[in-house]
Amino acid sequence: MIKKPLVCAICSVFAMSAMAQTEDEPNVVLDVLVATLQDTQSNSGFVFKDSKKASDTTVSKAKLKHRSATLGNALSDELGVHSNPFGGGASAPVIRGQDGVRVKILQNGTDVIDVSSMSPDHVVAADTLLAERVELVRGAPTLLYSTASMAGVVNVVDGRIPSAMPAGGVLQKTDGEAMLRYNTNSDEKLVTAGINFGVGENIAVRVEGLSRRANEYEVPHFQADKVLDYLPGSDNKSTVATVGVSYVADKGFVGASYSRREDKYGIPGHIHCNSNQEHFIRWYGSGRYYIPIYPHLMTDEDINDNPHTHCQHNHDEPSINNPTGVPINHEHDSPWIDMKTDRYDVRGELNYPIKGLDKIKLSLTYADYYHDEKDPGNVQDPNNKKSAERDTTVDKGSASSIFTKKGINSRLEFYHTPTSRLRGVFGVQYQTQKSSAGEVLLPSHFESGAAYDKALHDNINQYRPYLLVPNTNKSLSFFGLEQAKFGNITLEAAARYEKQKTPIEYSDYLLQHALNHFKDPARPSLYVPQHPDLSPYKQNAFSYATTVLWDMTNKHRLSLSYSHNERIPSPMELYYQGRHLATSSFEHGNKNLTKEKSNNYEIGIAHTGNKFDYKASGYYSDFDNYIFNENIEKEGNLYLRRYNQTTAKIYGLEGELTYHLNPNHSFTLFGDMVRGKIGALKPVIGKNFYDKDPILDEDSIDGECLLRGGDLSKCVSFLNQPVAPPTVALDPSCSKEDIKDAPDICVLVYPAKLSTDMLERPATNAPRIPPSRLGFRWQGYLNDKWSANLEFSHIFSQKRVFTSTIAIKPELRTPAGCQRDDDECEIKDYVNPDNPLAMQPRLVVENKTAGYNLLNVGVDYDNMWKNVDYTLSLRANNLLNEKIYIHNSFLPYVPQMGRNVTLGLTVKF
Repeated sequence: MIKKPLVCAICSVFAMSAMAQTEDEPNVVLDVLVATLQDTQSNSGFVFKDSKKASDTTVSKAKLKHRSATLGNALSDELGVHSNPFGGGASAPVIRGQDGVRVKILQNGTDVIDVSSMSPDHVVAADTLLAERVELVRGAPTLLYSTASMAGVVNVVDGRIPSAMPAGGVLQKTDGEAMLRYNTNSDEKLVTAGINFGVGENIAVRVEGLSRRANEYEVPHFQADKVLDYLPGSDNKSTVATVGVSYVADKGFVGASYSRREDKYGIPGHIHCNSNQEHFIRWYGSGRYYIPIYPHLMTDEDINDNPHTHCQHNHDEPSINNPTGVPINHEHDSPWIDMKTDRYDVRGELNYPIKGLDKIKLSLTYADYYHDEKDPGNVQDPNNKKSAERDTTVDKGSASSIFTKKGINSRLEFYHTPTSRLRGVFGVQYQTQKSSAGEVLLPSHFESGAAYDKALHDNINQYRPYLLVPNTNKSLSFFGLEQAKFGNITLEAAARYEKQKTPIEYSDYLLQHALNHFKDPARPSLYVPQHPDLSPYKQNAFSYATTVLWDMTNKHRLSLSYSHNERIPSPMELYYQGRHLATSSFEHGNKNLTKEKSNNYEIGIAHTGNKFDYKASGYYSDFDNYIFNENIEKEGNLYLRRYNQTTAKIYGLEGELTYHLNPNHSFTLFGDMVRGKIGALKPVIGKNFYDKDPILDEDSIDGECLLRGGDLSKCVSFLNQPVAPPTVALDPSCSKEDIKDAPDICVLVYPAKLSTDMLERPATNAPRIPPSRLGFRWQGYLNDKWSANLEFSHIFSQKRVFTSTIAIKPELRTPAGCQRDDDECEIKDYVNPDNPLAMQPRLVVENKTAGYNLLNVGVDYDNMWKNVDYTLSLRANNLLNEKIYIHNSFLPYVPQMGRNVTLGLTVKF
């Protein structure tokens, strides 16, 4: 573990070394050093600038200023990248069919510490509109940052900590930029500004900020309780403020920054009734007294035989005609998220500290993240008369659930060039992240024994102490990347070892109180207590990769990449238990998940010419223990899900071809596709099937155990008999005379075992795989001031959908008017009367989505006024006003923005 004194010592060394001047060193050394370090530009995810593959991508600031303020939508125009949007407030990138924890998102080369990987409705706390560029890194360099991002690493690069003195603009040692933007559809008003200025010869300061306000956006069609032309809950507000200060010297810099971000945005498409009832955990009689307090400790044995959920409070069932299952209340706000995050960064670089080292780089980050989810439609305190009777039309909302995360991330990197052919980087990373999620409507913990007793009385089986039990995720990583050049062949090799531990703080008092209650004579039990395993989840992961680059000519490059990636399950996948308002689902973690492994292959080719440019990539990933969120039940658009794992294969193609008509006009054809398959799950093994007993009356109580199946141990005539062969035996109660006089009575014929009930769970398509798309783009420069562009793309329908096969175990139903233990009532109302004791399959099918066309056009005017560069821009998106439904979204029935026009002004000085 990295201690505070060590951190302080490292920072002191960087500060003193950066301040030290190098007058005694020859200028030629510094010149060579600068040339060497051009490939390792500060904050870049591309360690070696001259080794980009066809699939590596950099999105410039010029492009970002015309795109969405949310990361997923901002990157969705790039090859292989789609968005998982959530109204107007949040979106996350889906890269080659992968999202969440499989897509590492960085800010200036270090982790973005937020909860965006837990759910798509959680905003990514990195600002593309304040960024200098966004990098999509693939291949061997990804292991510098993660063991598990085979699809790619996203690095949002900004200048919050200056690494050099300002170049100078209108004022000496000062430069800056600002942008104003307005969108006609959502009435979005956005302003960003940033300025760098120098203080003296060595102090550089960066100040930047962002403010965004948008109303609910308009859509061609939204089917709620009635047809709407807007999306309720798609409004958003964002405010960002950042300040950074650096000391810059000849041999490097050391600096720090502070950033504050606040977001308030709606949760569209939610289903209110998902907060009412589910039947998933059945722990009564198991002896596992601790599950009501810590439900994440459940195992497969605790899952209800017939897991399901349903709406209450007179809501309609979600359906095609009403996907949310509830009337929209137009008198008050939709549920929304209030988010606040504070981030502190310290970064330093020391150039050429000793012989053999080009640079030492230090990064320290601390972030404190908080958001609560408010729902003004819910009465928060039913015991408070004033609260229960209040008018919801003026309800400002109060938190229904709270998510928190506090994290520290530290990296120390060493860059070296031992020979002219070999260079590389190696380092160490340590991070700790403490997170939790809890519902406010239910207690987040038992405050006393009386509270526990009350919870039992109020139906403990529905009690959820935490959505995500408080946990501290600690990881220590060692990583390295080396590059060797041999003529026109470049070899890269990388490796990363990660050791992770996730301790949870348990309350001995609560566990003891639950155990005492379990033993209470007033509540006698026939079951022996089973004590929990409270040891922390610990895993190691080791990933390695190699890339070969072949420059066939000075215009052609062929690349081959292979990686073996291992991923440790996240706390969300292990421990989450309960409702998830934003995705209209109940979700359950699985503490028995094991390490995910994959072998990944990629081939790419790129060509740059006078008339034609092209690049294409193909990839294939073969997974063991692929972790996915399995759909257990689907009721309309209300889901019950649990994390599971099996084998998987993800593969696809992406590419583009550009024709340069002349230096001012180019035409590009582009497209991508991805396919995903997950393997068969282990079959569910049920009861043994037997022939019926020829001696016992099958209509008797004794005979019921043999009705086309059953368990011999439950047959009273066989309680004292072996259940294994021989299948014919003598009744031990018969004498020799009885056997001689009545052989039919004394000879017992055991039922023969016919088969074992087994339900296969076949392979299927992977969940939420993006559809294929094909498009065309024109870019033209009309003169030195005017430019224009047009893009048309067709996104195909997605009919290759994920289908879960869920085993419903056999159950008997008690006829009306009978008690289950009433011997006079015959319990013959079987779920499946044709095969009453056989398990039944339940198919849960993912929604299909229709294809659509997307047409966007833009015009820019660039000019200068008194040494100030300015650009006026006009963008018209979705000009055809198409109905756009995103298949890879958790809410595929929620439409995206209709026709919209954006007017912008950007100035730079």
